[in-house]
Amino acid sequence: MKGLPTESPNRSRRKIVFGLATTFSILAIVLFSSNLFGHLSIALSSVAKDKAGICPVSPRIAPTSFYKNNATVLTILNSKEYKEKSIQKLAGAIQIDTQIFDDQPDVDEDPKIWANFAKFHKYLQETFPLVYEQIDVQTVNTYGLIYTWKGSDSKLKPVLLAAHQDVVPVQKETLDKWTYPPFSGHYDGKYIYGRGAADCKNVLIAILETLELLVIQGYKPQRTIIAAFGFDEEASGHHGAAQIAKALEKTWGHDSLYAIVDEGMGLNIDPVTDTIFANPGTGEKGYIDILVDLTTPGGHSSIPPDHTSIGIISELGYFIEKDPYKPILTSKNPILGHYQCLAVHDPKHKIPRFFKKIILEAGYNKLANSKLVEAISKDRLSKYLIRTSQALDIIRGGEKANALPEDTKLLVNHRIAIESNVDAVKEHFTARVVEVAKKHGLRVKSFDKLVYEPEEYEGAGEFSVYSTKGGLEAAPVTPTDDNVWKYLSGVTRHVFEDLVFTNITYPIVSSPSIMTGNTDTRYYWNLTRNIFRYSPFFVDSFIGGLGIHSVDERLPFEGHLQLHAWFYEYLQAIDTVKADN
Repeated sequence: MKGLPTESPNRSRRKIVFGLATTFSILAIVLFSSNLFGHLSIALSSVAKDKAGICPVSPRIAPTSFYKNNATVLTILNSKEYKEKSIQKLAGAIQIDTQIFDDQPDVDEDPKIWANFAKFHKYLQETFPLVYEQIDVQTVNTYGLIYTWKGSDSKLKPVLLAAHQDVVPVQKETLDKWTYPPFSGHYDGKYIYGRGAADCKNVLIAILETLELLVIQGYKPQRTIIAAFGFDEEASGHHGAAQIAKALEKTWGHDSLYAIVDEGMGLNIDPVTDTIFANPGTGEKGYIDILVDLTTPGGHSSIPPDHTSIGIISELGYFIEKDPYKPILTSKNPILGHYQCLAVHDPKHKIPRFFKKIILEAGYNKLANSKLVEAISKDRLSKYLIRTSQALDIIRGGEKANALPEDTKLLVNHRIAIESNVDAVKEHFTARVVEVAKKHGLRVKSFDKLVYEPEEYEGAGEFSVYSTKGGLEAAPVTPTDDNVWKYLSGVTRHVFEDLVFTNITYPIVSSPSIMTGNTDTRYYWNLTRNIFRYSPFFVDSFIGGLGIHSVDERLPFEGHLQLHAWFYEYLQAIDTVKADN
C-alpha cells in the first residue's frame, strides 16, 4: 500500500505565509474601511500625554492696592448703599431711548433721528461729573465718545475699554409681553429690566463707574486708559465705531494698544463639566447681509400667473433653509481650544474618559473631529459656533390685495464660520438663487454680474442679488499664550475666587471662545492683536438667560457689580510694565 504524497516543507511555509498575509490584508481592509481603526487610535491615546501644555491655568493676579486696602472693591460687591446708587445710574441710562434701526442716515443728514443721543450724553455728564472734569472727553461724528485718561508712562501701551450707547428696537407688537416697560429700568430685587440692561449699557455704565471711583480716590495711572463708546453697533457701527477707530489710529498709530476689552460672554456654569468657566471671546465670525430682489410683471390679481414673485421668493427661502451650511471645526477656531480646556479641567469628572480623548484628538484625528462636531451640533446655542448661520430676517412684497406684486425683497443675514469667507457665502447663495431661477425662466444678476439667463428669455422676471454693506471676514484670533492673556485670566481668578465665589474648590479657568454675533471690535483690528469680547460677570446663560434682543431683557444686578469690580481690579493690575509681553 502506497502512502499519500507529503508536501514539501517549503510549500507548507508558503501556505502559512500566504494565509497570514491574507488574514492581515482582510484585517487591514476592515480596519481602514471602517471606523474601527479610528476608534482604536482614540482609545489607545494617552490623556495624560495630550494634557501637556493644553490650557494652562493662569495664577491669580490682584493689584498691589488690593493687599494694602481692599475696602473699595468689597464695597462695590457688598455695600447695600453703593448698590442702590449703582442701580439708579444704570436705570437712568436704560430710561433714555437710544434705539437704532438699520440704514439710518448720517447725523448731519437727519439730526432729529439721533436727538436722543444728545440726551444720553447729558445724562452721562450729569451722572459722572468727575470723569468729565478730570478726563479728556472727545466726540467723534457728533455722538461717538472717546474718554482718554493720560498715563504717566508713555512706554506703556494704552488699554481700551469699549461699549456701545445704542440698543436694538423694541417691536411694538411685543410691548404687552414685557413684565415691565422696556425703558423703565425697573429693578425687582434681583434683576434690572429694560432694553440695554444686558446689551450693553451695563458695560458702559460699569466702565464709567470705575473711572469715577478711581478719580475720587486720586488714582494716577501709569498706563493710559481709554474708553470708547460707539452709537450704532446694532446697525454694524458705520457711523460710530468705524469713525472712532479712525480717530484712535490717527492719534495712537497702528498696533498701539495693549488690549481691547469689549462686550461679550462672561462666566457661567459650563453644562459639560458642571463647573464655572470664564469665556473671553478671542475670535469673531464673519458677517454679510445678502439681499435678493425679485422683479416680475404686474397685473390684476384676478388673472395671476402660476407663481407670483412672493411665491417664488418664498420658495427660495424654503430652499435656503432646507440647505444649511455644513459644520467645520479646525484649530483656527477658538472653540476647539475651548473644548480642550473643558477636557483638561474637569474637576468633577463629568466628561467620560473616551469622549475626553475624542476632544483632545479632534485637532488631528478625523474620526475624533467628526464625533466632537456631532456633539457640538446637537445644541441649538452651540452649533453655530462651528458653522455659517443663515437667517431669513426681512421679507417685503406687494402693495394691494388686487394687484400682483411686481417687486419682492428678501434679506438673509449670515454669520460666517471662522474657516470660511465672504466669497464662499456669496457663491453658495448665488447658486441657490440660480437653481430657483431655472425653474421659473428668470434671469439672475449677482453682485453686478449677469450669472444666468434662460436660452429663450421671455421677460418673466429677474433676480438681483447684492449686499448694501459689503462683507466682513472672520476676525484675527487673539493669542492666549502671552502675558496679556495671563493678566486677563489671572484677574478673573482673583475677583471670582477671592471675592465672589469664596468657597470654590477648583480654579476658574479662562478658555478661549467666540460669540455667534459681531461687536464694534470689527473696526479695531489695526489697533492691537489682543482683542477680548468679554463681560466678566456670572450668569447661568448669556443668551437665553438675559433676554438679549428679545422681550424682558434683564440683568441680575449682582452681575453688574461683579463687572464693575472686575474693571476696578483689572485697570490697576495691568498698570505696570510686568503686564506687558
